[in-house]
Amino acid sequence: MTPTIDIAVAFHQAALDDHDALDATIARLREQTSDSAYGYYTDIAHFMADLPLPDNHTPPRWLNTEQATRQRWRNLVTARRQHTGQ
Repeated sequence: MTPTIDIAVAFHQAALDDHDALDATIARLREQTSDSAYGYYTDIAHFMADLPLPDNHTPPRWLNTEQATRQRWRNLVTARRQHTGQ
């Protein structure tokens, strides 16, 4: 359950543009999901903050393209910023 909470925290941090806190959350997600079915959570956290993926990253298989998935998650953060006046 912790990775699910951390992805919500990452969304909040991305909406606030708090990269220091987001870096810590991504590191925690990476550690928590390195051997689980939720490894794609780290990708989503990167996408929300519009951060590049690490060079040594093995991407999951997305239903759409990685770019389309990235854009969808980024749009959620952008919409949240607009809604809150950030």
